[in-house]
Amino acid sequence: MSAAAQPGRLVFLDVDTQVDFMLPSGRLYVPQAEEIIPNLARLMGWARQHRIPVLSSADTHAPDDPEFALWPPHCVAGTPGQRRIPETLFPDAVVLENRPGAFHPPREWVGQLIIEKPVYDFTTHVNFDAILASLGQPRFVVFGVATEYCVLADVLALARRSLPVALVQDAIKPISEEGGRKALQEMVAAGAQLVTTGEVCSPTFQDVRGFRFEPLANPAATDYPSSYF
Repeated sequence: MSAAAQPGRLVFLDVDTQVDFMLPSGRLYVPQAEEIIPNLARLMGWARQHRIPVLSSADTHAPDDPEFALWPPHCVAGTPGQRRIPETLFPDAVVLENRPGAFHPPREWVGQLIIEKPVYDFTTHVNFDAILASLGQPRFVVFGVATEYCVLADVLALARRSLPVALVQDAIKPISEEGGRKALQEMVAAGAQLVTTGEVCSPTFQDVRGFRFEPLANPAATDYPSSYF
């Protein structure tokens, strides 16, 4: 597969599955987030096995970030809490800093690209338009935390760009049940399709616009590159 745009390419969007959000020891723990870790691991394993590119947003803050007037300090760059949990981190993941010119189109869209961002919406990354141009018109499978904040912001941002979204409802967690319910309603109203981990991790998975995922005939025999670049 070349890095040239392929219409309808399936892409997984792994939203902020970082220690500070996912684990009880985290600085801004999402209640019961650890309950979805088995499904997160299954989704990431499926992507790895079938060479589905994974874009992983990563909340990344300076120690004096103004956001800390609203939330407790969390995901400060370089701290243990800013790291991804092991289940959502490929050993050869590439980290993309939020600075102009940091993105270079890969030879092959496979593996994990970690996209650092200081706000809810990962599409605000200064290189997002270049990433999207390289991917073409992808179809996103979205999962992660927190449902009513970064997941909601990302799904709505993708919907505004008319990009199809399948939301994995058993691989997301809200900060509050009420907030999660309202966010789900808003995302569905924007066009997101609700799916399950089991449905996504199936050769017959079909998204909202009829795209059918075709697995590799022999994925175990495939040589994976050490990184995107």
